[in-house]
Amino acid sequence: MHLPFLLAAAGLAASQQTVVGIIPVVGLKTGVDPVTKQPPPRLNLNDLRNSGPAWDLYIQGLASFQRVPEYDERSFFRVGGIHGRPYIPYNGVAPVPGAPVDQGYCIHDEIIFATWHRPYVVLFEQLLSEHIHTIAAQYTGPEAVLYTQAADSWRQPYWDWAIDRALPDVVTSLNLTINTPNGTVTIPNPLLQYRFQTFPLNDTLFPLDCDFGIAKYPTSVRCPDPWTNKSNEDMASSYVGAVDLAAQVYNVYTRINTFECMASTAYDGTSFEDQHNEIHVALGCIHPPGHMANLVYSGYDPVFMLHHAAIDRHVALWQAIHYNNSMFNTTYTSTVGAYATAAGTNITNDSPLKPFYADAKGTFHTSESVKDVRDLGYTYPELLGQNNMTKEELRRRVISVVNRLYSNSTTAGVQKRTEGGREGKEYFVNIKVDKGEVKDLPAILNILVGERLAGRFVLPQIPSQGVVYTEISLGHALEAAKLASLDTKTVIPFLEREMRWELKQVRIPFHLCCVDFRLTRQYNGTLIPLSAIPSPEIQVLDQHVILPNTTDELPVYGKATFWPSITERVEARSA
Repeated sequence: MHLPFLLAAAGLAASQQTVVGIIPVVGLKTGVDPVTKQPPPRLNLNDLRNSGPAWDLYIQGLASFQRVPEYDERSFFRVGGIHGRPYIPYNGVAPVPGAPVDQGYCIHDEIIFATWHRPYVVLFEQLLSEHIHTIAAQYTGPEAVLYTQAADSWRQPYWDWAIDRALPDVVTSLNLTINTPNGTVTIPNPLLQYRFQTFPLNDTLFPLDCDFGIAKYPTSVRCPDPWTNKSNEDMASSYVGAVDLAAQVYNVYTRINTFECMASTAYDGTSFEDQHNEIHVALGCIHPPGHMANLVYSGYDPVFMLHHAAIDRHVALWQAIHYNNSMFNTTYTSTVGAYATAAGTNITNDSPLKPFYADAKGTFHTSESVKDVRDLGYTYPELLGQNNMTKEELRRRVISVVNRLYSNSTTAGVQKRTEGGREGKEYFVNIKVDKGEVKDLPAILNILVGERLAGRFVLPQIPSQGVVYTEISLGHALEAAKLASLDTKTVIPFLEREMRWELKQVRIPFHLCCVDFRLTRQYNGTLIPLSAIPSPEIQVLDQHVILPNTTDELPVYGKATFWPSITERVEARSA
């Protein structure tokens, strides 16, 4: 279909349809330090909140961005739609033969998950910055210089959910009070939700009878209450805090040494994509799902870019620590594809990241072209000063930060549990699932020790095929059990008795999915016997770990030992 037809189908008048040229993703050029040539950092949301002018501009700019007419490719709506629906071309990048018809441009469960989302956040950052600079120019008097400087140095903030294990109140408040060019004003909070300008949504591009009825909401929602259809922000926060995300990201920093495994659930081990999935489903919930839980709609929740900036930061810090493996050098075949990528396409680090152009001539970004965040006009606080440091100096500095922020739930626990205080055993659950066998997505595979949730593996609905992996630490569950010892003679029999797993899925009859969620039985998902899904391979392993002697070193893990006896006994109980 041609773009004008699709826009008309969305309810947009022909007079409103404009031809938009290429929007290159080049990154912001303002605020660069004239001496060090270092671009400004993206700040933690909490730090930006306390910044004064930059915070005022961010909130006003985001509100202005959300008011741009939805037909405009520079609008919040059209940028949010890149990730999934309405499945129409962006930047003129049309689908190709063999591309899936039920997926947006977004890439998941593949190596380029990390690199594809990087220019996506930069595009959002660029367009939002235009609004911020326009607003900054309206301040007068002594404030004019302060707000101009704040606009130049502003970059998209991130929400560090591994530390702040609940939705920040500035994301859930109905209103925010800020200083505007016209004085102190209280405005509706643009971080709370996006209100669709044209509602009901067009039923051709946003069909009501699929996607679990998300198209029925006039705004983006989080953990929607099935009785009121309104967001339950407290429930979303409780799901975020249910697992130790700090331990999960720390495991990626310390136990994953290749870009492939770090970046994607498609490779054996744990990955930042795994934590990415955790937050999406935690904020959306699965029964019924809200916008973040359904990747087809997640780009419309204002928290989306806060979340993806956090993922991008973790990737950038990991790259600084593992600088010899800061990009992948393999070729793989895309199993599912995306809106502009056919299934079966061979992908390398020079493959195009559609629909993101690197210049106005039509050259697409590649994983290689977005490898260094500085080339895209931003950095992170932990990387400031890197232009004057060796790679090894930067590596040690970043390790110190990672240890300080995220290690408490792992290495500190090892220290408490070992006689010498410097080494001991750590236990993990290795999980492999074929998503094609899980008929109702999203789903959550819970790992329990006794009645305690040790961890979970979130399975988003996009893509619906492919084998995915993760690893979950059993550290907290074993500490809570207060065992006499953490040697294998004590732990393995305990896990044989107490460990189990369960699968919770969205099981809503298709003809009811958009009619009345009160007809469903469980708010947080329907329990499905694992015996109905043959593919999960769930194995317990232990590794000997030696703790570092200094704050700028990482733990060293030994060879893994697997314990099939636990799997056999748990499978027998779960059948």
